[in-house]
Amino acid sequence: MDMHHAFSKAEEWKAAHETEVEFIDMARALRLLALDLGHEPEALIDFMAERGLQAALGVMSELAGANVQAEYLRHKAALPRA
Repeated sequence: MDMHHAFSKAEEWKAAHETEVEFIDMARALRLLALDLGHEPEALIDFMAERGLQAALGVMSELAGANVQAEYLRHKAALPRA
């Protein structure tokens, strides 16, 4: 059975919504991290959308001269939940 038929419409909507919410949370946390480090967040968020979160964190680590993974996770954990 292919994936198209494996999900009901409600399950498809829920999965898409959860993916969208997760991307928004990643972008918000990345934005806060960039601002904390004194960098413009827009280009970094665009980079994340094109290449993925790990690539964007790699760029931020290079710009900051340190590993920023833990700081990103702190920002993400501090985001308000709906």
